[in-house]
Amino acid sequence: MLYQFLKILVRLALKVFFKRIYISGLEHIKSDRPQLIASNHPSGFLEPLIMACFFPKSLHFLVRGDIFDKKWLRPLLLSTHQIPVFRFKDGFSKLRENPHSMDASSQILSENKNLLIFVEGSTQSIKKLRPLQKGIARIGFQALDKNPDINLEIVPVGINFTFSSLFNDEVMLKVGKPISVQSYYDQYKEDKNHAIDHILQDTYQAMLPNVIHLEDQTQLPAFEELVLLTRKSHLIPNPLPIYVNSEVRTDAEIKLANGFNILDTATRRSIDEQVRKLKISFANKIQSTSDILKSKLNFIRGFILIIGFLPAMIGLLCHILPIAGGWVFMRAKVKQREFKSSLLFVVTLVLILIQYILVFTVALLLHASWWIILPIFIISGLWTRFYHRIWSTTMFSNSKNIEDYSSALNNIQYTYLP
Repeated sequence: MLYQFLKILVRLALKVFFKRIYISGLEHIKSDRPQLIASNHPSGFLEPLIMACFFPKSLHFLVRGDIFDKKWLRPLLLSTHQIPVFRFKDGFSKLRENPHSMDASSQILSENKNLLIFVEGSTQSIKKLRPLQKGIARIGFQALDKNPDINLEIVPVGINFTFSSLFNDEVMLKVGKPISVQSYYDQYKEDKNHAIDHILQDTYQAMLPNVIHLEDQTQLPAFEELVLLTRKSHLIPNPLPIYVNSEVRTDAEIKLANGFNILDTATRRSIDEQVRKLKISFANKIQSTSDILKSKLNFIRGFILIIGFLPAMIGLLCHILPIAGGWVFMRAKVKQREFKSSLLFVVTLVLILIQYILVFTVALLLHASWWIILPIFIISGLWTRFYHRIWSTTMFSNSKNIEDYSSALNNIQYTYLP
């Protein structure tokens, strides 16, 4: 019950938080069989929230066991389908609890449910698929040991975040064709280690087409500039829709990363140098190179920005405390880059909900019309977010310089990349 309620609430909040959400391949999530969802892990815990909210089937999650030490949090974790997994640094006494977690995972799969596992084993905010840990293979084969008749699959998933910003980001999630664990089971009974290595290799290869994988991370600055052209060619100029069921944009960025990967070292360095010099030459001409992705100011945008300014300011004032509180908490408490956007999202959402509850309570105590006041708060907040989408995607500067920069980038890409 709580899981389904939070799914609706958080799904709406994610649409507010993100600029756009691209998801494809959901037809591979099956309701008639158990599946192990194998995903990369570039962010703190936005990935499980996105998958839980947009996948057509409920998920169970393997999470860090140390968060279960907070007794007040434990009931919430259990009611939202989370299973603790302990690490060496949690201590040997905690490690002894892992067999219970493995048994719980096998039981979930035997009940035809889906289990999400971040197969890289840790969080790292990079555009690269890291080597996979053995846990997913062991859980899969252990589930078959207990129930050899289940049609268990591993579903390769790639999740990609476009910018390194904390808010108004874009996310691209792609689900690949499932892998049958049963097809490796005979091999597992003969040679466990070989079967585990085999299924991990195949899972890795199945995940690669879903992940923006840049082999040499020193190429990331040049890639981030050239990928602007890719995003521009697949640009959705309107602020809506937020949720897009398409893999075209994801595949285009993956293709560009693959183009970088096949270049020799000298060519990569040449691209790096040319992009660096280009950015320097335009440093005083354009405010931000990401302006390439903005739309020119037209009558409709101008009308919305003028007419909607006052309502947007009202909405901002109504929500300034929880928004500021989320930013202050994130900056003061979160040091690790990978967790900044995750904590910003969750803390801000919780503070907004607390504010709505307080508004409702005060209105009741004062015998005010809460059914009018509370909707005004909510609608004004949504309008402020919509207004921000319009404002942040509108180009106010000299478009000629942006066009020149875009043309120069295109020459570099055309010269060096396939």
